[in-house]
Amino acid sequence: MGETYVSDPDHLLSPTTLRDLNDTLRALDQRGRAHIDVAMVRSIGDETSKAAATALFRRWKIGGANQDNGLLILLVLDQHRIEFETGYGLEADLPDILCYRIQQRYMVPALRTQHYDEAVRAGVAATIRQLRTGSLAATALTDSLLSAQSFGPAGEEGADDLSAGYDQNSKAAAAPEPASSWTTVEAFTVWVSILLSVVLAVILAFVKAAGNYRWWLLVGSVGVLGLSALSLFAGWPASPWIVVGFNYGWLALYVHGYLWRVNRQVAAEAALVSRHAQYGFLRQTHHGLGFLQYLFPLGLALYWPRYRRRLRQLREMPYACPTCATPMHKLDEQADDAFLQPGQVVEERIDSVDYDVWQCAQCQHTLTFPYLNPATDAQPCPQCHHHTAQPRPNRVMHHATTSQDGWGWQVHACAFCGHEDLERYTIARISDSDDSGSSSGSSSSSDSDSSWSSSDGGDSGGGGAGSSW
Repeated sequence: MGETYVSDPDHLLSPTTLRDLNDTLRALDQRGRAHIDVAMVRSIGDETSKAAATALFRRWKIGGANQDNGLLILLVLDQHRIEFETGYGLEADLPDILCYRIQQRYMVPALRTQHYDEAVRAGVAATIRQLRTGSLAATALTDSLLSAQSFGPAGEEGADDLSAGYDQNSKAAAAPEPASSWTTVEAFTVWVSILLSVVLAVILAFVKAAGNYRWWLLVGSVGVLGLSALSLFAGWPASPWIVVGFNYGWLALYVHGYLWRVNRQVAAEAALVSRHAQYGFLRQTHHGLGFLQYLFPLGLALYWPRYRRRLRQLREMPYACPTCATPMHKLDEQADDAFLQPGQVVEERIDSVDYDVWQCAQCQHTLTFPYLNPATDAQPCPQCHHHTAQPRPNRVMHHATTSQDGWGWQVHACAFCGHEDLERYTIARISDSDDSGSSSGSSSSSDSDSSWSSSDGGDSGGGGAGSSW
């Protein structure tokens, strides 16, 4: 039996649609651009459509082994779901957001009225337009190419009724796209800007001193991401560069506002708190944010050097001796150990706390200042109270089995006094379910007598999208 590209075991599509689609997809496959398979079934039981699409893609090995240029379009009627499953090689041409757009704009409206032939034809046509031109927008040229090359010769027996219905659908699909119909590069850029915005917002939210600033970050980020979602998924007319600008501009505004408030707070409290306290506050509020000077160079390229100079001044400016008012000098790292307790020496050795010891040359009076390392994983030891309790490998006391959970100890051991702090944790039991996923069990049907196919080992990249109707 020849190679077919459409599987319709429940006979939901007309024979003419099956023939036309197989001709279209075979021509696309033979040109090496992509291998697209379509499967349409009434039911797949209790299995999710996404799991079925992945399993079916891997079972059929859609696409070439070297190109991984396969795409599976799966429609499950009883679940009212469409799934696009893409191979690694098509993820750049058909990112998830474009797969979703094809479903929402070209397939879902027809599926809701049970016009299955129109839905599948329009979805395939939009996908091919995207692969050939890099845009979903239909033009007179692409319409003529798809009509002449992709959907069979005109005038074939029995095709008139279907062609008439498809012509109406094609005209709707060929109508001018909304202003938010972006190219692949534009959609990818917007998607990257959203991802970076989310990651950066999470990082900023977990700065230890973020405090009430988190609410401003949350409210603003929700608003900007809502705008992005409207543009991506609801077709809201907006330039992709406006969306990217909003994502970047909001985070830039928040970062500059946050740093301004921090420095304003330090300036207001400078007369009330010590230099040591100011240094600790500044270091804590800026910890882990050094990369911002590269993301927002226009405003922070000059700020960060000034911030480092401010830290050096707070830490290195000589103190006046509290006894005789003589300027003191700071001892080097080797000399200051003689003035530290043994536990403090260990804290310096494991880099949890750094100590500065200042000494008066006239009366030998000393001052000792601790500087906690914001990046340390050491915790205060409950026994000796030094920052010397470090995490150690977990101890598994009972391994998990298929019938019961396991458990073990999370261990913190003090590098100074040796005290161990144990906290019990649970190990989830081992699943005994097999990995044999069910497939749709569909069979292909076509009038084709050709056996050419590039489907020889393509693998799913896990990309794609799903929609309900």
